[in-house]
Amino acid sequence: MTSADNKTITIGTRLAAMLLDHVFMTVIVMIFFVPGMISNFSDAVKVSHEPTDFNPMGGPMMYMTLFGFALYFCKDIINGRSLAKRILKLQIVDNKTGQVATPLQSLVRNIFCIIWIIEVIVAMTNTSRRLGDRVAGTKLIPYNPTLEQPGLTIGKILLPILISYGVSVLLFQLIPSIPSARSDYSRSSYNQGESKKLERLITDSLGQYLVPEIRVYDTMYNSRLKYVSAILTLKENYIDDDDSFRQLQDMATTLIYQQFPRETLQGQAKYVYRASGQFRSRTVIIGTLE
Repeated sequence: MTSADNKTITIGTRLAAMLLDHVFMTVIVMIFFVPGMISNFSDAVKVSHEPTDFNPMGGPMMYMTLFGFALYFCKDIINGRSLAKRILKLQIVDNKTGQVATPLQSLVRNIFCIIWIIEVIVAMTNTSRRLGDRVAGTKLIPYNPTLEQPGLTIGKILLPILISYGVSVLLFQLIPSIPSARSDYSRSSYNQGESKKLERLITDSLGQYLVPEIRVYDTMYNSRLKYVSAILTLKENYIDDDDSFRQLQDMATTLIYQQFPRETLQGQAKYVYRASGQFRSRTVIIGTLE
């Protein structure tokens, strides 16, 4: 056992390492999260009759975000040192042999980061061994430059990353999903006659304010309701003035319910204003949810 192993790690240093690790790895996770956010925001403001379903943790982009979480659990796999541990001159080693922890040991200890608060409490009682260390058979010591990870290869690095990614996907699947407000309707049930009738009704009453484009679908899957989508292109920017927008919205919604009572439909109304260098939109859910 080296003299470095015998040095006591202070509570302040231990907490600083955990906090810095959390901050650095959160930034890395966000790098993988941002593309999904951009994709979802783009879909949310897209002017189409497709139902808006903003869910930053849904769809294919979710799996990119989960890869970021997988890297969080693998933060110590190279020489037992994460970014924070390199700054604070710390290292993860095998508790029995004193050799640098293997990538798989580092993965096992870091999976327990999902109970981060408990790990902080345990680390304060023993700065060298939090709960994850006890399970993985590791401990935290001051950095010893004479210790190097033996036989480190690309395969040994990739294996814990792949395992971590699989665990991240599994844990995400176990989280109860948030019910989506997205409506599913039969595209083939488009009713042109009813659509044009509602367009004329809205144009006759509100034509000085907006231009309507309506889609009425007679059939929704697993529902007795019609699906109604309205794109209302505004002639002036009423969106930024809440009072003006609310009045216009109330009038438009009343006209929709005049042709289709509220309890008979489900859908959305997208209010859109376009001008030179300016774009504004708001989406309002109409009808009822079954």
